[in-house]
Amino acid sequence: MIKLRLIALILSLLLPVTVLAEQKKEQKSTVEILHSNINMMMQDTASWLDNLAGNDNENKVASANGYLLLGWLPRTSDLADIDAKFKVRLKLPNWNERIALVIDNDEDDLKLDYEADEIETNHENEDINLAVQYIKQVNSNFKIKNRIGISRAQLYARTELKRTWQFESYQVQLTPRIDYFSSDGWAPAVKTAFEYPLMSSSLLSLSASWQKVKKEKNPRQKVGFYHIKKIQQKQLLVTGLQYTNNKYSDESYLASVRFRNQFYKKWLHFELEPFVELNQDNRYKTELGLALRLIGYYGK
Repeated sequence: MIKLRLIALILSLLLPVTVLAEQKKEQKSTVEILHSNINMMMQDTASWLDNLAGNDNENKVASANGYLLLGWLPRTSDLADIDAKFKVRLKLPNWNERIALVIDNDEDDLKLDYEADEIETNHENEDINLAVQYIKQVNSNFKIKNRIGISRAQLYARTELKRTWQFESYQVQLTPRIDYFSSDGWAPAVKTAFEYPLMSSSLLSLSASWQKVKKEKNPRQKVGFYHIKKIQQKQLLVTGLQYTNNKYSDESYLASVRFRNQFYKKWLHFELEPFVELNQDNRYKTELGLALRLIGYYGK
């Protein structure tokens, strides 16, 4: 019943927005009012938290940004699968210019923007993560990120390095990190990505990630090959092949084509992603599906 209500919510948001985009009414729509209220609430929250530390940094103003994603993923084995993700980032200059408070429910934060989301069937890890983040930007190609907070319903600490090498015709990125969870123990991870531009509007990318949590028997692995093409200023087409091996050592092969379109307002995007998946947990039976996602961004 909850899934059906969320699907109805996604459709109820999509249909009026599409009509309004065509009609271009002058008065504010319900979606615009909702977006404005959420944005105002988050900016006020950032200012309130920042003022708790005093008002020492008058030149910098607290701010908030983030996104809300609502998705419906009908496929041959489950027509009612839904997905909901969010991220909130609060910048608090009175505490420290490099400090931010991050709240989300997405465990895979090593995922690149154009990589496909793993098509999960159980959504077992949907806990809310809360962390204080400190970023030191050494230079334009190297930064250090430290976090301390709560994830997977336990305390954790993280140190992550991100290094990018820019060459004449390609780019290489390396992201090693080390986590420590109060219950699961140490969890080292590494992510690497290779990008090769084909022309001004498209590129090829090969990425791979690995993580081993001490308490888990098997490491988590993912390898992906993608073609990213910018069709127009507001449209993106991503074609990808992806291999995943999760903590239970279940393999998954995913092929998808994702079309992203900015519509109605610059902060609102719609994604359409047909996919084919072969999953070890499903005895490698060919599974067809279609992911529909509505993504709204807010903040500064």
